[in-house]
Amino acid sequence: MAWFKRHAEAIGAIGTILMALAAVAAAILVPLQIAASDRTSREQAAREIYREFLNITIQRPELAASQSCPATDPLRQRAYQAYVDYLLYTAEQVLDLSPEDWRDTVAAQLAPHRAYLCGFDTGDMAAMTVQVADLVAALQTDCEMVTTDCP
Repeated sequence: MAWFKRHAEAIGAIGTILMALAAVAAAILVPLQIAASDRTSREQAAREIYREFLNITIQRPELAASQSCPATDPLRQRAYQAYVDYLLYTAEQVLDLSPEDWRDTVAAQLAPHRAYLCGFDTGDMAAMTVQVADLVAALQTDCEMVTTDCP
């Protein structure tokens, strides 16, 4: 007990230093943990959005078909536009998280809709994220060469 009394000041100083180090560690690690948790949550949400897009594609394969002619029927036209809008929204979500991993997948999903995307103007493009707008712009090259089987 006498040892503690003699070294109480040093022990107190060590305790203070340890508390300061713990506070610094918490100040560094807590934001990192929050950021990691946020990223995990966003990744899960993006996967869910993509999964829902695939479900729609399975349930309504005619909307995904490149030979689709939605303009012949107003209901089909609205359904097709909503489908492509959801595809673009899905693209924004997944590309925002991991462009390298999703770019080819998104490009492959957009490609069958090239004829429709060729009708997009700069106002439509301005509403998209840069990554999605770049993919759509790449599909819009030589739009005059795009043909459809639509009447």
